[in-house]
Amino acid sequence: MKNLEKIIKEAISSNKCKIGTRQVMGSIRGSKLIVLSNSLMTGNKSKILEEAKSAQVPMLNYDGNSVQLGRLCNKTFRISALSLRIGKDNEIQELLSEFGNK
Repeated sequence: MKNLEKIIKEAISSNKCKIGTRQVMGSIRGSKLIVLSNSLMTGNKSKILEEAKSAQVPMLNYDGNSVQLGRLCNKTFRISALSLRIGKDNEIQELLSEFGNK
């Protein structure tokens, strides 16, 4: 969990992330990792999954809801989807294995 928090904070401070479902859908290509909360609506989630698979971008299903993801990002609003354009490949693989994603 600390690694995820570190990578997200680094991406936000260097402005290398997109927050929100619409922005994530528009920035899948070029992203290194997509983080989805468990409260994301099914229709949007399936669209993002489809796009991410075609672009071969790994996805992380965050165990918390959008409020918890917003707090993790140090924001005062809900965040249901987040795309990161920063992070080392080995860090991302560690995160994916930690959260049980492929």
